[in-house]
Amino acid sequence: MLETKWLYVILNALTISVPLARSFENRVAFYKGFASLFKSIFLVSGFFLIWDVFFTDMGVWGFTPRYLCGAEFLGLPLGEYLFFLTVPYASVFIYECLKFFKPNGILKIQTTKMISSVLIGFCIILGFYGLLTGKWYTTSTFFLLGLAILFLQFIVRSQWLPRFYESWFITLIPFFMKNGILTGSIIDEQVVWYNDNQNLGFRLGTIPFEDVFYGMLLILCTIYFYERFESKRLLKGLSNKNEH
Repeated sequence: MLETKWLYVILNALTISVPLARSFENRVAFYKGFASLFKSIFLVSGFFLIWDVFFTDMGVWGFTPRYLCGAEFLGLPLGEYLFFLTVPYASVFIYECLKFFKPNGILKIQTTKMISSVLIGFCIILGFYGLLTGKWYTTSTFFLLGLAILFLQFIVRSQWLPRFYESWFITLIPFFMKNGILTGSIIDEQVVWYNDNQNLGFRLGTIPFEDVFYGMLLILCTIYFYERFESKRLLKGLSNKNEH
């Protein structure tokens, strides 16, 4: 089953299958935020796809035709475009489920600040290391993530960051499953291959270390816009209700 040209598409379908099926349950009612969600995915994934096209052209990473259905645009296969739809969708679904099942959260404000501070320092160190050694995947991923966390934690002081960290730790489970397959853990070749001259060369199993933080940046930015759009939607709904 895995050795097929539809593998990348199949993995994306599996990623979104359960979250999509459960989106219409009354308890979480995820469907009510679809407008906010898809606007956020469009904005953030649009940026990431431009980044993707650029790095694919540079040879920072690429794709093995054996696992691709043949449909592509701007050098990216269909599965890659679906990746930037299904992964944010599933991740925000997990984030919203935590709101319902753990309304008071787990992480405290001070703990969140400590996590953010450590991550910012970590990103600065690895970002500069990547810059000095000419590793573009390392440089771009860690500098952008560090700036994003700095902005959200200490400039706009986003109140949802504790929830984001909690949900992100949960998303690491399906992340390692999916990315493990994509990078060749249980298949003959890699669906997505990486030029180790452009990254740290350190892998978690078959997954480049940078991928964990690249994914974190993708979801963090998506939730930022999602929360902004949702706040406006809920405020408008409350305003309309009061008028009646």
